[in-house]
Amino acid sequence: MAGRRLAISGGEPVRTEPWPTWPVWDASEEQALIDTLRSGRWGVGGERVPRLEARYAELHGARHAVACCNGTVALQIALVAAGIEAGDEVITSAYTFMATALAILAVGAVPVFVDVEPGTHNLDPDRIEAAITPRTRAIMPVHIGGRPADMDRILAIAKRHGLRVVEDAAQAWLASWNGRPVGALGDAGTFSFQSSKNLTAGEGGIVLTNDDDVYRLAWSYHNCGRLPGGAWYEHATAGLNYRLGEFQAAVLLAGLDRLPEQQARRREAMRALDEGLAGIDGVLTPEADDRVTAHAGHIYMVRLDPAAIPQDKARVVEALQAEGIPAHPGYTTPLYRQGFWDWFAERRVGDGSLRWKDLFDRRTQELPLPVTESLCRTTIWIKQDVLLAGAQAMGDVVAAFDKVLAAARAGEL
Repeated sequence: MAGRRLAISGGEPVRTEPWPTWPVWDASEEQALIDTLRSGRWGVGGERVPRLEARYAELHGARHAVACCNGTVALQIALVAAGIEAGDEVITSAYTFMATALAILAVGAVPVFVDVEPGTHNLDPDRIEAAITPRTRAIMPVHIGGRPADMDRILAIAKRHGLRVVEDAAQAWLASWNGRPVGALGDAGTFSFQSSKNLTAGEGGIVLTNDDDVYRLAWSYHNCGRLPGGAWYEHATAGLNYRLGEFQAAVLLAGLDRLPEQQARRREAMRALDEGLAGIDGVLTPEADDRVTAHAGHIYMVRLDPAAIPQDKARVVEALQAEGIPAHPGYTTPLYRQGFWDWFAERRVGDGSLRWKDLFDRRTQELPLPVTESLCRTTIWIKQDVLLAGAQAMGDVVAAFDKVLAAARAGEL
């Protein structure tokens, strides 16, 4: 590919064919929505939300499921149901979407960021125990991009220290670790059905658990403090209305029918990228691990090797996009550098003698996290809609990387 004129400089792009559009839908969703409309039960009392909960729980090896209005709220519900309270510390990743940290903040707890593994982008178990203090109450691993975190070690650490584990599986539908589906490996786990997700109804979320008490509290918190089987105007606990509607459930049930085939197609595409990109100088492919028995295929994350590719990631992404590849820069700023901390920092907590920034300062004094910082500079995403094109189409992705990085190494980008 060396010597070929880049599309960003006026050359011919590698790919001109369109990529799959998202979301995918057909007559199944249309009929499901019409049937829901005609049922006259669009919310409470409908039968589609319970069907979705039962089916999704079964797919992920969970006894219980609570469907709710979005994935961020699902995290908040799970934390409350797991007993996380104001002032508690929750260990989590800084290479993730803001919802992970904001859900922790929303229940009054303090996110404690731990660095991640460079080859997986997941929470590094080697660094967790050093972050545990007397105030630590939970660990929240993030199965980023759909790749399960090292749940064996995380669960073992939690057991040693008496900590809860809440899985952020927002991107991990049908993913599994050592043959076991994620989402109910810890005390609770949550998934998102937002517009970009592999299973979507525009918005929506769900909480899974095998713990009867966690389920009861999660159900209550998402349903105005009611209890399962209780009277409609009896509110035994604090709670808000975070329920999912019947129309969203109808769309999700239709999407579940095609999800296994779509996930298999995405995984085949990721294997093709692993093989094709491995031989390109300047590309670092994801670390292989036989314990990841099923990847959700939401994002394929490839890293640029700074020793071989001195150019800024943004320029490489721009060049790939010009070649017809919808590459994405992903997270470019760690969570602890995001602006929303300024808003929380001035809020008073406890008896009013402390502000949130006083709590932050106690737990962020060792930041930055070098691996997270590096990944924000070097990671490029190939997202699930591109992966849906299948293994053969990934040849164009590989060819574009080869072409662009050859130019970068030659100083021509």
